[in-house]
Amino acid sequence: MLLGIVFLTGINILGFSLDRVFRLFGSSFPGVSGYEDIVTMAIGVAALSMLPYCQLKDGNVAVDLFVSKAPLWLQNFIDRITAILMILVVTFLLRMLVYGTLEVKSDGDLTQVLGIPVWPFMCVSIVSCLLWLAASLLKLFPRKIHEQCVRQGNG
Repeated sequence: MLLGIVFLTGINILGFSLDRVFRLFGSSFPGVSGYEDIVTMAIGVAALSMLPYCQLKDGNVAVDLFVSKAPLWLQNFIDRITAILMILVVTFLLRMLVYGTLEVKSDGDLTQVLGIPVWPFMCVSIVSCLLWLAASLLKLFPRKIHEQCVRQGNG
């Protein structure tokens, strides 16, 4: 999806550049109609789609710099607290996204230029939030204890 956004942006930049050249000769070259509509919806979906993977790979903001020298039990405790906080935040976001999707669908909101319904893009974002919630729930289990047991030959 991200490559599609980059490709569409490149085409639009080419269109604007050609328009400058064509204007020198008294003509014009149109850009991509509805570019903003497509990119706005796609970026919203792409951003939320990356968060579950980021959560699974411990890519979210954490205090690893300060905690890396702490005892293992403290590292696991902090990991669990941050997982619980993330679960609460994602649950709130998911709830508001569901209500927002229902409201946008009932209002019949469309994008400004192309007139595309907005709510299907929001449904994809709901799926991403559900995956993010699942990834956050998985983080409740202390992986560092398991890794230590494997290194010591106990697991």
